[in-house]
Amino acid sequence: MSINIEQILPEQAATLCEQITKDLPEYFGLPECNEHYIEGVYSHINFAAKTDDKYVGLLSLDFPYPNTSSIYWMAVFSQWQGKNIGSMLINNATRYAKKQKASTMTVETLSPQESDENYLKTYHFYEKQGFQPLFNLKPEGYIWNMVYMVKYLY
Repeated sequence: MSINIEQILPEQAATLCEQITKDLPEYFGLPECNEHYIEGVYSHINFAAKTDDKYVGLLSLDFPYPNTSSIYWMAVFSQWQGKNIGSMLINNATRYAKKQKASTMTVETLSPQESDENYLKTYHFYEKQGFQPLFNLKPEGYIWNMVYMVKYLY
């Protein structure tokens, strides 16, 4: 099995984002949020993991400030999880961000204080990728606490 990471067009990313959110209802169970994600990938840099002729994962990268990159959205189809694809996507995004002169990469996910089994896996995945928690936040309108994490690229 050969996995390649490639930059894809926004239209492809939106379709892939929609397909993955439907495959992972335990992570993406709020349709109104999913629509926001699907629309959001149009304005970001998108990388997809591909095996043979099938896309199996997506990472959407943002550059909110000149020296800062941020993972806007990332997921891998359930049947492809645990195969190092998420790590490959982050490694590729890290290389790309460094070329753009970004010194940090950030990501926001559900806080481990929320004790959600699925999101604890996500939190620990990001830790393994070199991200460190900075602070918890509860955005307006949210009922859950989120954790803001950072990875220093240099």
